[in-house]
Amino acid sequence: MDILIRDALVLTQNKNREIMRGDILIEDGKITKVAKSIRGGAEEKIDASGKLAFPGLINCHTHIPMSLFRGYAEGMRLQDWLEKRIWPAEAKLKPKHVRAGSMLSILEMVRSGTTCFNEMYIAHMDELCKSVVEAGMRASVGFGLFDLVRKTDAKEELKNGTSLAEKWSGKSPLLTISMAPHAPYTCSKELILLAKEYARKKNIKFHTHVSETRKEVFDSLQEKGKRPIEYLHSLGVLDDDTVLAHGSWVTKRESILVGKAGASVSHNPVANLKLATGGICPLHEYLEAGANIALGTDGTASNNSHNMVETMKFAHLMQSHLYWDPLRVSIQNVWDFATINGAKALGSNCGSIEPGKEADIVLADLHSANLAPLHDARNLFFSFHPGNISDVFVAGKPILREGKFTELDEAKIIDEAQKGAEDLVGS
Repeated sequence: MDILIRDALVLTQNKNREIMRGDILIEDGKITKVAKSIRGGAEEKIDASGKLAFPGLINCHTHIPMSLFRGYAEGMRLQDWLEKRIWPAEAKLKPKHVRAGSMLSILEMVRSGTTCFNEMYIAHMDELCKSVVEAGMRASVGFGLFDLVRKTDAKEELKNGTSLAEKWSGKSPLLTISMAPHAPYTCSKELILLAKEYARKKNIKFHTHVSETRKEVFDSLQEKGKRPIEYLHSLGVLDDDTVLAHGSWVTKRESILVGKAGASVSHNPVANLKLATGGICPLHEYLEAGANIALGTDGTASNNSHNMVETMKFAHLMQSHLYWDPLRVSIQNVWDFATINGAKALGSNCGSIEPGKEADIVLADLHSANLAPLHDARNLFFSFHPGNISDVFVAGKPILREGKFTELDEAKIIDEAQKGAEDLVGS
């Protein structure tokens, strides 16, 4: 369906980072024209006067089935949280639970302006992929591999990832499959190398956790004689198809290694604060080194939210605090992280509102007390909340219209998620 969005305030994220008032024409799922006024017929015309149009936000690190654990196991240290509560609960997961948690997370992401995400999970991945396709979201999905934890052979463990890729690659233009070894401390050298070899062979992304905690760094130095990013560099797996989740506990030398490789870092500020991981990700050093910085929420078990606008706010505040300077990492930088940089990390043709790009677009109602008065649209992520989002389009298809889902049964999904959570951890 061809759609003409009329008279919006458009935060384009184009090459010139232009903000303009005008129209957006969507044809066959792509943006074909952006101009002050567009004449001609379209099957649907949307009056967007009083609304802000911006590129759909890209959440570059998620574990979406974990929304069933939102608010569960609070007030615990990271390792205790994982080993005593989360992993035992995940051991009871059934396909219906993965579906319920996935659909719940998708509802939340859409309502907060996210149109694309980068997923890593460990069980019943067919249900997760089915959920993505059914919901009409854009996503990169990888099976979380960890042979050292599962005590499996590296080649056998790899099959979890390659089987997913062989089954789901090409099934939907919105879904891509990545290779996702969990982390250097949970994966053998052999598994990391095999996963990267397969990713390069198939030209797909390589997604892993790295340098999230100080303990992880010290353990790596003791066991391998190298810090985690130095270790990955020594294995030759850093390149422009690599997405590193967290990357907070790093030296300047490591940020340079990431930049020279052209790799991406997914910064997850809210989850890092909530789990008390300590070190703040040095985004300025990554920027200076030429690394591609994106943003993520992590899972809702470690964040309690998939709200990417909140993540943008925290990302900027944490960097201002770290450097004693609100300009070291700019407001424009943060918009880049959440849109065009996320698209670059995932190899997606989205992240900006300009001709030729996929029509992943969000409309927000500016006639809201928390957004008035309007001085500069770029500043709005400091005061946005999900209630401001009125419309969401993915590949030109309306997922949310005037605050209501067009096809998904929101009430049913929420009820099924509640039941699923009670199955796993009790009421």
